[in-house]
Amino acid sequence: MEAAAAEDCCVKVAVHVRPLIGDEKLQGCKDCVTVTPGKPQVQIGAHSFTFDHVYGSTASPPSSMFEECIVPLVDGLFQGYNATVLAYGQTGSGKTYTMGTGFKDGCQTGIIPQVMNALFTKIESLKHQIDFQLHVSFIEILKEEVRDLLDPTSLNKSDATSPNAGKVHVPGKPPIQIRESANGAITLAGSTEISVSTLKEMAACLEQGSLSRATGSTNMNNQSSRSHAIFTITLEQMLS
Repeated sequence: MEAAAAEDCCVKVAVHVRPLIGDEKLQGCKDCVTVTPGKPQVQIGAHSFTFDHVYGSTASPPSSMFEECIVPLVDGLFQGYNATVLAYGQTGSGKTYTMGTGFKDGCQTGIIPQVMNALFTKIESLKHQIDFQLHVSFIEILKEEVRDLLDPTSLNKSDATSPNAGKVHVPGKPPIQIRESANGAITLAGSTEISVSTLKEMAACLEQGSLSRATGSTNMNNQSSRSHAIFTITLEQMLS
């Protein structure tokens, strides 16, 4: 792919190589991924894989990920573009940690808390020119069931973290449905959407949903999320 074409690509892939966790070190595990010096490339055995960015291990520090991969997306929100950051990997690979959907006690670790900070910093700088309105929603897909993590009537944390938790249904509340609108936009019909005006309010929504997520012990992580979580931030410019 030519350089110009690569810059115009709307999807980019970054690899975050996480360090070994305590249990893995105790078991004598070794890193199986080698980073090619000077290149966004990793090698597993005899196979090499090239990406747009590689972070962790001997590659760029994870702290660079936000500035290089996420800041341009945040800037795009204020120009009317949609943006999605998707963490993909097997259980225990570090998705929850990287994204920050294990948010609690005001922890600033992870992409989503950094996005929130960047959003409100940008809004503050534009407050004398433009008014914005923010809404958030937070859902979890677990065992083919969509759970609303911001619904106050949903299961409490002790129920949600049960390894035997099955499908969730709240009496009197219709299940959330994933629908496509006439213009092609994907919506989550029935999910709770909360209006927020401060960083503290948005952080409270992230923390509430994070504490409601289903977790369980796995061979790779004692507190591994066994589901897919989607935290959505909607930014609207208010007309004067």
